[in-house]
Order: sequence, then C-alpha cells, then structure tokens
Amino acid sequence: MVVVGSVALAACMDLTVPNNNNPDRIRATSTPSDVEALIAGTYQRFWPNVYGTTPTIMLGAMGYEFSTPFLCFGGQPNEMEPRPAWNNNSSYTYAGTSSTTWLNLYGVISLANDGLQAIDRGIKIGPNGADNSRARAFAKLMQGVAHGYLALMYDKAVVVDEHTNVDTLVVPNYVPYTTVMTSALSMLRESIAISDTASFTLPTVGWVPGLALTNKDLSRLAHTYIARFSAYVARNAAERAAVKWNDVITEVDAGITADFAPIGAPSVLEDNYKRIAARVRTVKGDYMRPGNWLVGPADSTDGFKNWVATPVADRTPFQLVTKDRRIMGAAGPTAPGTYMAYDPNVAFFNPTRGLYLRTFYYYLRYGAGVSWNNGPLVAISRTEMDMLKAEALIRLGRATEAIPLINKTRVANGKLPPVDINGPPDEPGCVPRKTTGACGSLWDALRYEKRIEVAGTDGTVAFFDARGWNTLAAKSFIMFPIPGRELEIEQLPRYTFGGGGEGSAPTPTWDACPASVTLPRCS
Repeated sequence: MVVVGSVALAACMDLTVPNNNNPDRIRATSTPSDVEALIAGTYQRFWPNVYGTTPTIMLGAMGYEFSTPFLCFGGQPNEMEPRPAWNNNSSYTYAGTSSTTWLNLYGVISLANDGLQAIDRGIKIGPNGADNSRARAFAKLMQGVAHGYLALMYDKAVVVDEHTNVDTLVVPNYVPYTTVMTSALSMLRESIAISDTASFTLPTVGWVPGLALTNKDLSRLAHTYIARFSAYVARNAAERAAVKWNDVITEVDAGITADFAPIGAPSVLEDNYKRIAARVRTVKGDYMRPGNWLVGPADSTDGFKNWVATPVADRTPFQLVTKDRRIMGAAGPTAPGTYMAYDPNVAFFNPTRGLYLRTFYYYLRYGAGVSWNNGPLVAISRTEMDMLKAEALIRLGRATEAIPLINKTRVANGKLPPVDINGPPDEPGCVPRKTTGACGSLWDALRYEKRIEVAGTDGTVAFFDARGWNTLAAKSFIMFPIPGRELEIEQLPRYTFGGGGEGSAPTPTWDACPASVTLPRCS
C-alpha cells in the first residue's frame, strides 16, 4: 500500500524530479538543448492557469469583476448568492477548476526542478556553461511563481524544489499556505540573486514569447511577483492589514517600470480570459460582462444605490450616468467609454440563474477581435503596481504620497477630477460614490481605480483583493482545499471551505476603510 501511495502521489501531483535511480529521466535531460528547452517552456505552461479560463473566470466572477450567467468553468455556480461551499468531490462537474490548476502548477515546478537538477549534475548550457546562469535564474523564477500561486489559491500544498526526491516521499508533507509562500519568496530571491550578478538576455522564442528580457528585467519581474504575493496571500482583512507594507513598497520600487506584456501569437500564447471578456457574437459581451459592483460606484444617479438596497434576488440591471470616460462617452449614457460600453440586451442572462447577475455593460478594452492572441498581452500592469504601492502608503499613514499614484490613471484615462486627501471632490457626479450615494473616501477611490484599471487583465487579482479588503460576498470560500482527487487517492478525509462554514468570507464592508486607516469619509 505504501508503494502504491507513493506512485499515486507522483503521478497525480506531477512532482517527479530527476534522480540517479531514474535513468529515463536522466536520458531525457542529458543534453544542454533538452535541459534549456525544459526550463524555457515553464512560462508557457504556467500562462493559461492565470490568463486562461480556469480558474480565472470563476475567481474573477466571485471577486465581482465580471458577471456571467453560464455554468462553464464554474463561473455562475460559484458566484451565485448566497454563495455555496466549494464542492470538493472529484466527481463535481467543475472539479478541474481546482484539480487541473493544481496539477498544472506542479507541472511547472517539475519542469523547473528537472532543469535545475540537470545543471547541478554538470550539464553545461552554451559554450562552457555560459548560459547556465540564465537558465538557473529563469528556473528559480518559475519555481517560485508556481509555488506562489499554490499559496495564493490553496490552504495547503507540498513544497518541492530541485533537492526533493519524490521517490522517497511516501507521505506528502502538506504545509500551510503561509509556509508555501515563504518558500516561494525564497525561490524568487534566489532568482534575483543570480540575475543581479549575471549578464544575459532571454531569447524571444520559447521563453517569455516576444520579450528579450535581460537579467535586469528578470530581476525586476521577480521583485514584482514578490510584491504581489506578499499582499495577495492574505485570506482576510486582518491578514491584509498585517502585511509588511514597507517591504511591499521596496519590492514595487525594484519591480517592473512598464506593463509586463508578453507577445501573443496564435497557438503559441493566447489570453482566453481577455477573449471571453470581450467576446462578441450575436450579442456584445455575450459570455460575461463587467459586474454592477465594478461599474456601479461610478454612477451619479441613484441606480446603483437602489440596486444595492434591493434584496439580492430582486435586483435588476440599471443604466448609469457617469463622468468616468472609461465607462461612458462624453455624448451621453449610451455613448461607449474607452473600456466599457452600454448595451441593454440582457436576455441571454438566464433569469433562473439570478437576475442580480444581469448588467447593461460590456467590456471592450482588451481581447476584442484577434487582440487576445496577437500583439502585447498585458499580464501585470504598471498601474496595478502603482495601486499596490498606493495601498501600502495609505496603510502606513502616508496617504498624501498615494494621491499622485491614484490620480495618474484617474485623470488621464478616466478624465475625472483629481482626488485629494478627502477623496473625490464632494460635488454632484462624484466618482466613486459609496453604496449610500455619498461621495467616497480616498480609500474608496484607490479601490475603484485599481478595479477599473485591472479589470480584464487578471481576474485572480480581483478575488485576492476582495478577500483582503473584505468585499467578497458573505459565505464565499476564501481558498481551495487540497483537491478532492488528491485526498481520495491518498485516502485522506475530504474537506472544503465556504458556504458559511470554515473558510467563509464574512459580511462585506464595502464603505468602510481598514480599521487602521484614518481618512475623511471613512464610514
């Protein structure tokens, strides 16, 4: 039984790493070109787990970024209210939302570990090993990124690096997400240490498609992931408040200076999250649309205010009027904005799946036409990093320093008047407004700006922010358990989160600032 369990673990988690007792794997990594190809392929294997359909559509819907009436990818079944517990049975129709993501992330780790192990055995990539540092830095980056996402999404995982021998891993050592994240950050710092002392450029083919990243660029990217992971790992408002925000600022400042946007190409790198967000067939935005919680705070009428005050099951869509030119054009309520536009056709939203999911706004910023698999695909925007830094500054009592960061896109892209320490100008049509209709605070402006600007880029961010800001719907599961498939194979008890039980989000506090933040209009 022990042997069967060990084999099942390796097969199911895809943790296999090379060792001297595995001649087939040794042969598979016996040439420099094989090893380099393994390592180079890690990014493209990672990509669809965040910039594809699963689990991003479901998490984005749960984070109130988009709203969908469709069951595919677990979207509507898990955004419905009241929110259900995650169904952790391996026979659940959408079990792959969790289990496939788990397997794929461990697949990335396996490839990185294979390559690192081969280098440790003495493989020399390039003349006299000239490219070993490049390969090692990239492998450690992707090893850290994959572990980081395991820590963001699951309550527990197994930490596996190039020194782990899964042939002797009889009982999987599941550790809490905090421990997994500590390991992930350590791996990323190893990558930084290599990049900061080497000199190289990644080829534009087979690594990060279309980008000739230098060692300095790779170091900046690793710092950016550290900043994101440090903040997004929080499971609730208390954990988010406890983040080492000074360290986040340091990492943001050492990170990317422009959008990180690999170059899309058909069948090479495709962003299916963007494709489905902007999909137009017979109806505009016919799969999912920006949710009312996303666009509603921009409304200058009482449409959003009344929608919030209506019992969830009875909510119906509303047309808003706003000064935010990303949502509504200057010509009036039906004029398209630069990111979203009005369309009253909501018949495709099956009313039996929740009238409250219906929204009159469709998305058009990214993903339209062939832009989802051609040209730059924004994966991490510089604006996201600006907003993360602004959050850190507000939490550290340095709100005045956050104001210019919030105003950068607010003024340039939204054509909105700048905010000050009080928030938006207290005048008719202020953006954003609270659910009461009052003008929002600087904290509200930060959250609104980040959500509008990041929407359609990476739906997981909306979910991670919502659980840390306490704006997830009550009873939402805040993370995945170990996938039921794993538990069944290992004959461990099945468990889950959400639905009002353990691991459920509390009642949201949309209009409140964090307990430690003191700003005008913080109520």
